[in-house]
Amino acid sequence: MNFTKENLFNIYFIGGMTLLAVIGTPLYIYHYGLSTAEIALTVFYIFATGLGVTVGYHRLFSHVTYKTSPFITFLLLFFGAGAYQQSALAWASQHRDHHRYVDTENDPYSIKKGFFWAHMGWMFFGKYRHFYGNVGDLSDSKLVMHQARNYPLWCLTSGLVVPVLIGALMGHALGAFVLAVCFRVIFVYHGSWAINSVCHSFGKPTYDSHATARDHWLVAFISFGEGFHSFHHRFPNDFRNGVRWYHWDPSKWIIALFEKTGVVWDVKRASSFRILDARVKADNRVAMDSLKKVPEHFEANKLQETLKERYELLHQRLLHWEAAFKEYCALVKSQAGPQHKLIQQNFREKVEEARRSFFELDRQWKHFIEYQIPIAVRA
Repeated sequence: MNFTKENLFNIYFIGGMTLLAVIGTPLYIYHYGLSTAEIALTVFYIFATGLGVTVGYHRLFSHVTYKTSPFITFLLLFFGAGAYQQSALAWASQHRDHHRYVDTENDPYSIKKGFFWAHMGWMFFGKYRHFYGNVGDLSDSKLVMHQARNYPLWCLTSGLVVPVLIGALMGHALGAFVLAVCFRVIFVYHGSWAINSVCHSFGKPTYDSHATARDHWLVAFISFGEGFHSFHHRFPNDFRNGVRWYHWDPSKWIIALFEKTGVVWDVKRASSFRILDARVKADNRVAMDSLKKVPEHFEANKLQETLKERYELLHQRLLHWEAAFKEYCALVKSQAGPQHKLIQQNFREKVEEARRSFFELDRQWKHFIEYQIPIAVRA
């Protein structure tokens, strides 16, 4: 097999880092123990470089889900470089190709080529070439281009010099190298890689049952919220990956906090109605596929008709709620002042009633597809 220079570099660098992390970490702890300062530095660098990738490389540079100041851009580029995952320009170019060509031959880390390939094999054996024609918008940023042209300087400073220097000042230079550099790099690596492998193999296809992208809570936990991958592939321009308030998505929370403080703006959000519509459609497809397995004696045709009727009714309820909401928003925009308070109150109640009506039917829908249909399939 012919390896490119990039393949060989990845093999040696990732292999060397892995050995240092796997062997060096327990040896260091056995001989020197762990200080609070070393733990704090390692945890800080895991979060700083991990979020540099998720908040910066992914949600800002790849998908442009928000805009921000040069200072925040610099911080994201600086700590993102320390994750040793290429420059932001190269990372974004590759990631945009992943979304454009997902699961095809042109997808850089297609799951169709196997779990190992999607996880890390593409870096060892792939022949991907950067053309950068899909990241022309990023070339207008002087900071992005400076990082791309001087990536070795950025990554060595951020990922090696700074943590080791901080460790030296605390009297733990070796510990900083082993823990805050080697162990941290490998931990963040596998969190990022699991999105391409685990989240295209396991989990729930919440928003598109015909796509390989899945929502996986454990990957979300170790990748700062990136594991809600079904949502992300269905709504790639939304700044969130975990759309529900309780979804573990620190990247989302940081962007939202920055928005409130005014340091980021033009934050993109998918319509709540489009999100619900996508979820219901995906549920319907999964249920329809399940009904194909129902034995003939269980009257599968009747179940299919019932499913179709319930889906259409639920869809109409959603459209009704959306229409009422839009009507209310238009009213508020056009009618200001105390004389219109009563009219606005009446429309608010209309919207609330439409919302309650949808979710009441949605609960019945979930019971039908999650309990009644599976019982028929197992019959």
